[in-house]
Amino acid sequence: MQTLNEEYLTVTEAANLVRVSPSTIRRWIREGNLPAYRLGPRRVGLRRNDLSAVVAPIGKYPESIQVETDLERLKRRKLTPEEVQRGLLAMDRLQKTVDELSARHGGPFPSSLAIIDEMREERDRQLMEALSGDAP
Repeated sequence: MQTLNEEYLTVTEAANLVRVSPSTIRRWIREGNLPAYRLGPRRVGLRRNDLSAVVAPIGKYPESIQVETDLERLKRRKLTPEEVQRGLLAMDRLQKTVDELSARHGGPFPSSLAIIDEMREERDRQLMEALSGDAP
């Protein structure tokens, strides 16, 4: 039972106490992992005991709180045959577009590294001219 005698922490105070950012505390509240209490129209309060229940040794978290990485999720999920077919068709269309552009512009596109090197050389030349006083 809640009593009004309890001391409530602000989101910032709670974050400082467990050494996380206030956005982490808000995320825990939003995800339902940390109870929060409305104190007036704008203020949110947290009980110290509720906060200590969230901070627990790693092996003690229930399965529902375990974090699944994007890579783990991708490894678990297999593409449907339709998704595989759509992906292959998209790759074919991309290759055809690259081939058409190459033919239209007289050959394959230069590599990005070659373009970057060319731009660096031009910039170096401009800087050398500016330093030597040969610039217009």
